[in-house]
Amino acid sequence: MDEPATGGTVSENRDAPVSGLDPGGEHVIVIAPFVASPRERIMALVGRFRHQLVNLTAFTFLQAASYLIPVITIPYFARTLGIGGMGLLAVAGAVGLAAGVLMDYAIQLSGTRFAAGHADDHAAINSYLNATSLVKIGLFCPILIGLIGATLFSEQVAAHFWIFFWSLASAATMCLFPQWLFQGLLAMPIAARILVSCRVAAAVVGITLVRGPDDTFIVPMTQAVGGIIALLAAAIALRRRYGIMPGLAEPRYARRLLGENWTLFSATAWGAAYTHGGIIIMSTMLSSTSIGFYSIAQKISQAFVSMFNVAAQTGFPSFVRSHQRDATAFARQIRMYMTLVVTASAAALFVLFVARDPIYTFFAGRYDATGVTVFVLWLAASLFTITSVSLNPVMVVLHRDGAMARFYRFTGLMFLICAPVACHFFGVIGMASAMLITEGLMALFFTLSVRRGLRHTPTMEGI
Repeated sequence: MDEPATGGTVSENRDAPVSGLDPGGEHVIVIAPFVASPRERIMALVGRFRHQLVNLTAFTFLQAASYLIPVITIPYFARTLGIGGMGLLAVAGAVGLAAGVLMDYAIQLSGTRFAAGHADDHAAINSYLNATSLVKIGLFCPILIGLIGATLFSEQVAAHFWIFFWSLASAATMCLFPQWLFQGLLAMPIAARILVSCRVAAAVVGITLVRGPDDTFIVPMTQAVGGIIALLAAAIALRRRYGIMPGLAEPRYARRLLGENWTLFSATAWGAAYTHGGIIIMSTMLSSTSIGFYSIAQKISQAFVSMFNVAAQTGFPSFVRSHQRDATAFARQIRMYMTLVVTASAAALFVLFVARDPIYTFFAGRYDATGVTVFVLWLAASLFTITSVSLNPVMVVLHRDGAMARFYRFTGLMFLICAPVACHFFGVIGMASAMLITEGLMALFFTLSVRRGLRHTPTMEGI
């Protein structure tokens, strides 16, 4: 207890305010500084970012499962179906995924932004969910009719119709699953449990039932059935936890959504031109065996890239909120985030490059020099892909949808012109080289565009 010069007392406690009388007789309160221990600081940091950490853990679990499942299934199917069978699955899968981009209509991006911005308004989210479901189902119908019509013009589609049909159905279920909603509400643990359970079950059933090339259609069929079960489980979870139930949407709301998402959709659609268009182009020029070797290299690389997609997708809702609160802090957050992503991905890719021969031989079932070369080109492209994927949600937050759409349109058109020529003269290596150049241009554009956006006005208004 200390005695002030003019009387009165001052009590001292490191956790509480210090009060007393100053020399002039006025009553004052002074807050004594509190020095937290390292453990308390860590716990406070964990508490502050608890929801993001839980979401990150769920995303990591989901992406790890997405990575580990192909590690088991690709070697088995490569040996059971043959490299030609893998090529056929790759072509059908590329067609299905390209259709899935059309059906999704960029809702995975815009929907996450909407859900994060309306997290406390479940009624608004419910209406948005209904509108997006109507849009996706409405787009699926003409795609299915187009697939049936393709049997009249394509011998490959006619001979393997059910492989193409189930691949399309599998892509449709992935498209309809409202991952954007769980992501925006920071409820990814629920989505992760549903998706991982269904994907593991589909893989187990597929391995059990596939015994030879005649069973190729079973692979996408089990994936489609697993996707349907995941949709039902998601509907039940949303109803119980948030009171969100699928229902009829207002056609006017759906039409407005088509207009609002056009810019984002045009960007993702042109991106799909080179993401999935390469294999479709090769299907008209090369054998299924050549496509099989290419697709195995592509799948290994894409599985690796999906691991780094964790950071981008987990950070999306926090990016939205951070940008709304403080644009200056948002810029620092993005710079730290990208430094970590690029450094970690480059180190991991170098390890894969060193072990390229045994890795590719394990997945393909046998060594192939051309396949290994394609694998190396895909690894190089993956570094650029990871950069683009990581910056994609940042572009959306900065509302640079228009710039992104224009560049996607440019690179997609350039790829569609150059890739067939490269494939004609250099085969699968030419196609992989065209892919590497395209991904490099995309990474350069995204980096420059985000840097420009972060340099603009502190409030980021009008970007």
